[in-house]
Parts: sequence; structure tokens; C-alpha cells
Amino acid sequence: MLSDSHCHLQFNGYNENREEVIKKCLEKGMLLNIIGTQFNTSKKAVELAETQEGFHATIGLHPVHINTAEIDEEESHFVTREEKFIKDDYRELARSKKVVAIGECGIDLFHIPKNIPIKEILDKQKKEFIKQIELAIELDLAMVIHVRNSDSKELPNAYEEVLEIFNCHPELVSGSRGTIHCYGGNSSQAQEFLSLGFSIGITGIITFPARKNNPKPTEDLIEVVKNTPIEKLLIETDSPYLAPQAYRGKQCEPWMTKEVAKKIGEIKGLSTDEVINQTSKNFKEIFKT
Repeated sequence: MLSDSHCHLQFNGYNENREEVIKKCLEKGMLLNIIGTQFNTSKKAVELAETQEGFHATIGLHPVHINTAEIDEEESHFVTREEKFIKDDYRELARSKKVVAIGECGIDLFHIPKNIPIKEILDKQKKEFIKQIELAIELDLAMVIHVRNSDSKELPNAYEEVLEIFNCHPELVSGSRGTIHCYGGNSSQAQEFLSLGFSIGITGIITFPARKNNPKPTEDLIEVVKNTPIEKLLIETDSPYLAPQAYRGKQCEPWMTKEVAKKIGEIKGLSTDEVINQTSKNFKEIFKT
């Protein structure tokens, strides 16, 4: 059974072909975790998950939506609107049995508002992140954690900031479980997350060729996959973004996680089917489906 532990099937990018994509996923008998990034997309994730067997939802507030910021990347361009995580609103959404996690929440230092001190941005992100951790513990839900570094070496390391939160608040660790989505840290940081009980989410980025002028991120990610037990890995797309290399230039769809499984198998000396079967088992255990 193929799984996608992180997709945004409710996003506007699928407005023209959502039913077609859903049909493909159903034909493959997929397990999906449809991820919200703010209240309205969380609500849509729940509504979509409730329409199909094997579809599940994660509800939460992405760190880029905590401030107003311009998001300008190859696959998306929009301006975020400032929003707060209101526990009562999300607690009501979580009444649906389809809700399996809180997120995606965490720390993002890649997209940061201009003319706001970095300490102020970090303090605000941490405050909203901790509220979401608390709700996940209260409701016995997993967490889907977003961590993204800046390209600037002058800014703090987002992975270290998240680890510091858990290290400084042991009461948040004992009741926590979940995944570090679209992992982009180093192997040492990955081992720290594993020691805290989290799993590591791997996207189509693992299939991308290393950049000639900066191969280290690819080398680090391969090292993470090598050193992480297969029982602690999840496969994901982050669709409609980050299509694996075999589909670059096309809309990313959840079933493309097979390419991620194939690459993980090559790195770890496992068959694609072994990776698919184990990561689906991991999905069920982490999200209690």
C-alpha cells in the first residue's frame, strides 16, 4: 500500500483536476495525510478527508502564516496574511475522526517579513508553535513539523531552534510524536529528532541531482536516509509542489511517492516494495489510523 504522509490536495493548485488526482490515488489504494497550513485550508483538509476511505487530515498553522510575508518561489507566489493559532477553533475541527495530527507547524526562517527583527519573528513563531504542540498532546494527536533554514548563514539555524524548544520544555517531549516534514537538516540533527521520538519525512528532493556549486545539502540528505532506520522514515510529496526528478516540470501528485520510495531503496539496499510497505506501516503507527 503506497502512502503520502504530506500532501495539500485541497490547495487551489488542484482546482482543475482534483477529482482526476483523487481517482488515481484511490486506484492505487493510497493512504493520504492532507495537510492544512492555516484555518481555512485545515477545514478544507478535513472536509476532503471525510469523503474517502484512507484519506486523513492534519490541521494547523504554518509558520509563514503567522506574519504577513511575500512568498515567491518557482512553484508558488502569494502574500500570506497574519493569523493566530486559536486552540478552540482547531479543537472543534479535531472532533472529526479523520484528524490525525496537528500541523504543519514549526519554524521557518526562509520566508521572513522584511524590516522586522529576527528575534521578534522567532519569538512569535515559537509562541504559536508551542500552542500547537500543547494541543497535540492534549488531544493525543501526532505532529507534522515544518522546519526550514534561511540561505543566509547570518540567521539562526531553524533545526537548532526547534530542538531547543523541545530540550528546554521536556514536558512537551514526553507526550509528543510525529514527523519532521521535508527533512533538510543534517544527520546529527536527525539523530536528535529520532532520540526525541520523531520520524523523518522524505520528499522528492531526495531524487534531485546534487547542485554542482553546492552538493552538500544532497550529500547531507543521503546521509540522513542512510543513518535513519527504515522504521522511522515516512515518504511524502508536499504536492502540488516538489515533483520528483522523473516528473520535474509537472504538477506533483501524491502517487509520485513511489519515486521517493525507489530512491530510498537504492540508498538503503532495499526493494521499492519493501520501502513502500514499511513506510505505510510507519504511517499507520504514527498517525494511529
